[in-house]
Amino acid sequence: MNKLPKSKVLLTALLGLSLTAGLMAAPAKAEEKTEIVIWAFGEVIQRGLKLEYEKLHPDIKITAVKHEVDGLHNKTTIACQSKTGPADIIAFEVPYSGYWRTGNRSACFEDLRKMKTSDTNVSAGIAAGLSANDIKKNYLPWRWEQGVAFNDVVMGIPTDVGGLQVAYRTDLFKKAGLPTDRVAVAKLWPTWEKFIEVGKGYVAKLTPAEKKSGKAFIDEAGSIYGAIMNQGTTKYYQADGTDAGKLVYKTNPQIKKAWNTAVAAHSAGIGARLGQFQNDWYQGMGKGAMATILAPAWMLDFIKKYAPQTKGKWDIADLPGGGGNQGGTELAIPSYSKKKQAAYDFLTWYLAPEQQLKVFKSYGLFPSASVLYDDAALLEYKDEFFNNAPVGKIYAKSVLNLQPIFEGEKQRIIDTTFGAGLGRVAAKKESSEKSYAKVISDIDKLLKN
Repeated sequence: MNKLPKSKVLLTALLGLSLTAGLMAAPAKAEEKTEIVIWAFGEVIQRGLKLEYEKLHPDIKITAVKHEVDGLHNKTTIACQSKTGPADIIAFEVPYSGYWRTGNRSACFEDLRKMKTSDTNVSAGIAAGLSANDIKKNYLPWRWEQGVAFNDVVMGIPTDVGGLQVAYRTDLFKKAGLPTDRVAVAKLWPTWEKFIEVGKGYVAKLTPAEKKSGKAFIDEAGSIYGAIMNQGTTKYYQADGTDAGKLVYKTNPQIKKAWNTAVAAHSAGIGARLGQFQNDWYQGMGKGAMATILAPAWMLDFIKKYAPQTKGKWDIADLPGGGGNQGGTELAIPSYSKKKQAAYDFLTWYLAPEQQLKVFKSYGLFPSASVLYDDAALLEYKDEFFNNAPVGKIYAKSVLNLQPIFEGEKQRIIDTTFGAGLGRVAAKKESSEKSYAKVISDIDKLLKN
């Protein structure tokens, strides 16, 4: 056998050592992160807080997937039936709370009374070992109940409460000879009838060219219907001691009052007929197409985002009739999630009062955490975009004037049917009487299915 030269022997030995050392020194595989997938809509999950939580918890990755509200409900229903899906947290809007609270549908979600916060939340301002029962006291009672099933299962924790006031353009009010001070403006419309009268006066002072371009007093007169409905104590269902409640969509006088007032607003020509969240509505905010918008707290961020050039030209006044609400969301954990503990830790941190205050100041979602309602940090907060309006105090007053409303199983679809009926009246396709009768007939048919 031929022997290798000493130089080659040495080289071979060195290469062997090098390869061995390389294998031994290979960097350790990075620890995989736990991913929490959230199905939500709109701005329910804020990017800033998501990043803050990931910084506090380097082992966690938050993936928020946006959906349209009704589409998310349908997707959640399918996932519930199959008991599978990638979501670890799911948002559902208040109009759907009656659906999930009824029957055995609460089984689709984890009972948050049985969950406990883990030690990982201590550094984030949340004590360990807290169940939903322990944190319940921090929230507005009637908002909390919208996430509780009729069998007492706590399905979800409330993110926000909409509140509802009137956002108005001070420059357009001044041009029309109206007062611009928010207190004086609120005195113009103690009732909805007065609001319509102010609107008629405003429209009367528009030029023919402005009227032709579609400018008016309010973005959509039909929005008055929902505002009035939410100022009552009963909508389409009435609590009767049962899970289902009693259907009163044919007998509740609040419905006809809301309908007739919205129709009167349409007939008075005060609406620009700009459907909210449509392209022309976004564009209209910046072009002065409307002088007022019935604005829940969360809508303020839309105005800032889509009409940045109007900074300082908006203000906030009290809603006619006193107090109002529009919107609100629950965050729930699907019963089939494999990451329930991580999901619960995030959910309780994200919806804690400290974080809700941050979200309000950054994005306008008014806290459902009522422990903040006498906190100077909330009440003294002013929004520069809205002429330094004390939005914390304004929306707190709106929310505190409200009474809980029983949300029934078919709440959303009934609401949508009434909205469609008002749309037919606004488009002059049907008279008010004929359209109202069709709404009732349509609902009768829907409830049989």
